Amino acid sequence: MTHDVVALVRNAPDVRTMVDSMAETDEHLRVRGTGEGAIIQLCNEEGQALVSIEAPQFVRVDGEVERLLGAEVAAKVPTPVWWVEARAALADERSAALARRFADELVRRLGGTVWTGWEAV
Repeated sequence: MTHDVVALVRNAPDVRTMVDSMAETDEHLRVRGTGEGAIIQLCNEEGQALVSIEAPQFVRVDGEVERLLGAEVAAKVPTPVWWVEARAALADERSAALARRFADELVRRLGGTVWTGWEAV
């Protein structure tokens, strides 16, 4: 199982912004690509994946964010929006916090909001 965190960002996340946001998460983590480049993983020193970050998806359909995450979240960010999902492995207690830190940093750089499944910030 995983704990999902979604960054809904206003501006298109380029590779540099994604990498810089990952680096801000924890400088000791390693980065590994998988899924033919569709997923980037943040891994611990032993190579265990802690957070898997999916390629950004452009959401251009009005009402789609509301349908998936609710009206409260949708009200915080206009459509169109970029959806960046980070999945934290539940096997490591740090993973959810790392996923949240990545999403927060991405939103800080590009504007938007974060959905954690528990609350929207």
